[in-house]
Amino acid sequence: MSPKQRITSILNKKPHDCLSWTVLIDNNTLDLLPDRLKGNYGIDFYRYIKCDILLLNGWNTPYVFRSPELHWSKEVTVETFEENEKVIRKIKTKDGDLTAIYGKNGHPLKYMIDSRKAIKIYTSLWEEANFVGYDDSETLKKLENLVGEDGVITRFWGPSTIPRLLEMDMGTVNFYYLLYDYPSEMENLINTIHKKELEAFKILSEGPCNCVILVENTSTHYISPQVYKTFNMPHQQEFVEIIKSSGKTAILHMCGHIRKILHLIKETGCDGIHALTPPPTGDTPWEIALDILGQDTIIISALDPSVFLLNKIDDIPRILELLITKRLKESNFILGVFADGIKVEPERFCVISQWVEQNKK
Repeated sequence: MSPKQRITSILNKKPHDCLSWTVLIDNNTLDLLPDRLKGNYGIDFYRYIKCDILLLNGWNTPYVFRSPELHWSKEVTVETFEENEKVIRKIKTKDGDLTAIYGKNGHPLKYMIDSRKAIKIYTSLWEEANFVGYDDSETLKKLENLVGEDGVITRFWGPSTIPRLLEMDMGTVNFYYLLYDYPSEMENLINTIHKKELEAFKILSEGPCNCVILVENTSTHYISPQVYKTFNMPHQQEFVEIIKSSGKTAILHMCGHIRKILHLIKETGCDGIHALTPPPTGDTPWEIALDILGQDTIIISALDPSVFLLNKIDDIPRILELLITKRLKESNFILGVFADGIKVEPERFCVISQWVEQNKK
């Protein structure tokens, strides 16, 4: 099988010939490589280490999927400017203004939604918002020409309503205080945003990619099981239903602690989980996920940093022998080796490549 055939088979829950493994790097790692391996935005390096390419959108390339695109109403203006080494973002609406402040590294210093008044303004903002679809087939064609038979391009989009509020708009503290103090207003905001995101899910289902991954970053470290059961799970369930109704594969990106909610994740009907991380960074052993979600579940794993980054390079093959069991090899499993935002010496990827090649034999 070619890498494209192998990953396509896994994403369709069909038999494949050997263990699949994939890598994601960005310029932090690319800068460490010799010039002959820096080409094609990391694709040349992927080919050098002989991994299967599972590209999330146009990861680290200039090719960008535009659809679905969030549009506020025509009366809304958005301003972004720098002031005293801070980045200020202001959204001006007919009902009032919302302001977020970020450090130069992008870390939020003040969240946009931090009061009852802000909830009201933001709800009105979303009531008049819309997601707009565009034809992304040309972008997909360019990416497929770049990757060829060495891999597959998936659509990577999100987050949905609750992670959006927790990670981007409110922060954890504001979210839980406001949910406790003003439950009806918060539930109205959540329902309003989700109703609009159903438009986005529909647009994604009609797009050119055969696999859509919803970027949730779900973790019980900041989303309680009760909040997940009440809000996230039903939202994800509708995402899955819409994507699968078009014959596409629906996967949830969950890179956090999710062991305690696996039984609820099963209710979403998702085809699989992306970036499923075992202890000590995560809390979910891959085979435990198969036990609860089902043996045919697609698992695109995240090799834990304690193995990939903190161990001596020579120890990595021995640990892989223990981690990658016969059961995993026979399941819809892809070993994910991710290095986004960090510098990783290429030797670490090469030793995994050598181990995988030996196991193919």
